[in-house]
Amino acid sequence: MGMFDFLKGGKKAKPSSPTKSPSQVLRDAGLDPSTLKFGFGSDGTITISGTAVSDSERQRIASVVGDIPGVTAVNNQIELAAVGAESSTTDTVEFSGGSDPAPEQAADSEAKTYTVVAGDTLWKIASDHYGKGNQYMKIFEANRNILDDPDKIQIGQVLKIPD
Repeated sequence: MGMFDFLKGGKKAKPSSPTKSPSQVLRDAGLDPSTLKFGFGSDGTITISGTAVSDSERQRIASVVGDIPGVTAVNNQIELAAVGAESSTTDTVEFSGGSDPAPEQAADSEAKTYTVVAGDTLWKIASDHYGKGNQYMKIFEANRNILDDPDKIQIGQVLKIPD
């Protein structure tokens, strides 16, 4: 290859990294995908159906799948497998990939919920809901089942917002 061949397109393209399936990504995150089925939309949407043992596992599955590069939304149709649990729960969570859409909020029987979007921190969420960012530990404590560290929240996580 000559000294100026790269200007004529002689430079080789870098090989792209292999894409992992949602099942493999979940296994890598320590989650069992054996009870789940995945549907793929041409717009980057992934629909997940099947069963989970708890709502926190259901939410974590959607969060992990939503972090896969190229996924724009997760249509979470996972049902709870526990006896006496709700028969069906369906969520669609949009993954913004850097833009800052309006936060999704839903009413819950005991507490409000909030779906984490790009750029969020617990301080910002507490500030929006309570008027004071220093109330972030209330949110952290209410979500200990899915959060290990108040500084580590992920896009797509559904957080309980206590009164």
